[in-house]
Amino acid sequence: MSAKSFRLLHAANLQLDCPLRGAGLQNDEIRDILDAATLTAFERIVTIAIEKDVDGVLITGNTFDASFASLAAEVAMREGFSRLADHNIPVFITPGEMDPDAAWLDLPRLPDNVTLFTDVTDPPVDLTSHGHLLATLFPVTATTSIEPEELANILGGRTTSKGNRPFVVGMLLSGSAGGPKDARKSKQNRFAALDWVVCHEGTNADSLPLTDGHAHMQSAPQGLDRSETGARGVTLLEVDSARKTKLTKIPVAPVRWETIVQPIDHVKDREALLERMLGQLERLPNFHGELVRIIDWKLDRTSGEANGWESDTAAKELGEALTELSDQPDGLRYVHRVSALEPDLTLIEPAHREVLTEYLLALERRAPSKQADFAKWIAEARVGDLVNSGRWEQWSESLQPQQVTERAQQLGWKWFATIGKK
Repeated sequence: MSAKSFRLLHAANLQLDCPLRGAGLQNDEIRDILDAATLTAFERIVTIAIEKDVDGVLITGNTFDASFASLAAEVAMREGFSRLADHNIPVFITPGEMDPDAAWLDLPRLPDNVTLFTDVTDPPVDLTSHGHLLATLFPVTATTSIEPEELANILGGRTTSKGNRPFVVGMLLSGSAGGPKDARKSKQNRFAALDWVVCHEGTNADSLPLTDGHAHMQSAPQGLDRSETGARGVTLLEVDSARKTKLTKIPVAPVRWETIVQPIDHVKDREALLERMLGQLERLPNFHGELVRIIDWKLDRTSGEANGWESDTAAKELGEALTELSDQPDGLRYVHRVSALEPDLTLIEPAHREVLTEYLLALERRAPSKQADFAKWIAEARVGDLVNSGRWEQWSESLQPQQVTERAQQLGWKWFATIGKK
């Protein structure tokens, strides 16, 4: 008897109610979208699962941040799981670094359609539909060993012939979950006869068992900062009766980050540059459901002509003009940030170039500061009662380590470019 076709939806790194970083100060309408972005993405995932009539939802790692007790995250998660339960859709979850198994076990009882894998000894779960066995899911680590002939025992004695045995899915346990603490560092990864292994993006490949099946690392459904660009969403796995698989990426992120390099060679004036930049925007692919685009522009050149674009003020005014031209208050919202042009190395005195190179290398070598460091420094720098408590500390939200490093690089270029000039 041939297998029955089925669908699974894979999501990871939901990070429910975690704030988007580096978006800067925005108006209330855009800020509301940014603040609810991860919750909106999760709500869309649940809706897609229902509309696609999937047979199961897999969520691998970092569903929430256990260090930040968010009631909104817990409520959204519970409501989403309950909606899926109303449509008889089971949910299978593995913890991650941000949401270790202890944090999940501290939560009030989850809906009955939720299975939480926390240890490699947790028993396999059969996924069925109207009495038909579709797939078997179980937790794995790098040291999980399953030879093909052992599947009969795992699958309860069912045949392991390729045509009849169920589709076998391994859900990777990472972080503090399941199995030896040194599993991610183990050099003795074992072979596991799996059809599909799922985990979250960023997982070290050494933490996966050896398998001839497909290993799928799922990215977050909503990018949290400008390093997570492009389409963000979930993956739909469709397996037909002949066991052929099809993967479809489905975007769900309401906020989209993009970084665009804009050449300025042979640009006559600001209007011509704006026209070029608008042309780049028109060539960007559109993703269903996006509400806000945050675009970081980097001006670039091959000639020595800067034409004033090395000025921070000019770059800021360019970004504001671009936002005014592209933003749609009744539709897709835009936020444009333009970085000033870096000075040409040939403009720097030969005697100073080596010093500049050492300066830039020092920035790259130093341990990067974290958001918490900026918050601490800003709190310590607050002068008496000159600024209301809270508002001063909020400024740290607009300071991102990557942006500060880039700013330090730009200032270094400018300082060395002006040495010895009157």
